[in-house]
Amino acid sequence: MNMKNIGLLLLFVSLLCSCDTKQDWYDSGICSPYHDCSIMEYLRGDTANWKLTVELIERAELTDLFEGNDPNYKEITFFAPPSFTVLRYVWDKATGKEDYPNDQSKWRPLTEEEGAYPERLVRALDKNWCREMILRHVVKGKHLKEEIGFRNMDYEIDAPAQNGGTDFTCVSGNKIRVYLEKSDYGSVPDAGAATMSVYSFTVMKQVPMSSPDIQPLNGVVHALNYNYLLGEI
Repeated sequence: MNMKNIGLLLLFVSLLCSCDTKQDWYDSGICSPYHDCSIMEYLRGDTANWKLTVELIERAELTDLFEGNDPNYKEITFFAPPSFTVLRYVWDKATGKEDYPNDQSKWRPLTEEEGAYPERLVRALDKNWCREMILRHVVKGKHLKEEIGFRNMDYEIDAPAQNGGTDFTCVSGNKIRVYLEKSDYGSVPDAGAATMSVYSFTVMKQVPMSSPDIQPLNGVVHALNYNYLLGEI
């Protein structure tokens, strides 16, 4: 195994270890959610989790938006797909799994170059597609976990009678509902920390969350889980 592939394997391990589905580690005092930099600088500074996410933003030519230099979007909320999500997409695209998920006869192995340099696959994606994809994950303004409404547990999250949660329209036009639910602590119902979840009305699916409320200077990053499939928001 060459050094490039070893580095890629370490990236996988880092992602698997860093995605905290409990969503309570920022409240524990272990790690501060505040970052004295722009969202773009924060993402660039954590290559293990965001390397290919940054590549996707740069390919979409949306750097100004994430640096806080767009006058129409001084603050944003970014439901951020992790690097592993982007990696899985470009590898599936390269091998045919993305375009032909049910026809294995059209799949092929990754080339050595594709396996070693996935960033080149991101840079080859259509710019307009990348732009639309990134903007599906962006909401105007800064919206923290504490502002989100609790789900009415009497109804499914997508039920017409559901009057809980907080609805948003992303910059790309897709609609999501963000909501809180109380978790159990030990054997005590609803005694644990509140977890934040996302439901997409556009694709009619739950969006897996990891860590909310990462706060650079120009907004907030709510990290999606590594199980998230790119575009399913």
